[in-house]
Amino acid sequence: MSGNKEFVANDAGNIIQVIVTDQVQHLVNLFDTVTSVYIGVDKEDNKVKGYPAPRVLQLSSDDGKKFEIHAKDENNVWVLNDDGNWTYIVLEPAPDSNKKYWTFENVE
Repeated sequence: MSGNKEFVANDAGNIIQVIVTDQVQHLVNLFDTVTSVYIGVDKEDNKVKGYPAPRVLQLSSDDGKKFEIHAKDENNVWVLNDDGNWTYIVLEPAPDSNKKYWTFENVE
């Protein structure tokens, strides 16, 4: 996360807690355990940012392994256009590439 609470790519990633709030609709809250902020979308800036309170997000997947992340019932998805450090995570219409997919791993 950058100093202005915008989320960026970094090769030393933080642990993000996925809190499922509705299994049927695939609704979640994402919580950054290092910075203690909830992750959400700023629709005006089309960027992913940190917030003090939970934001409802929706996960979509065809295979249950790779996910598109978006605001509930919205079409724009999280995209990482460059896999370099400090690249902003932005909201865009889903591209025809893997840049729209996110994966999750269990942490014990």
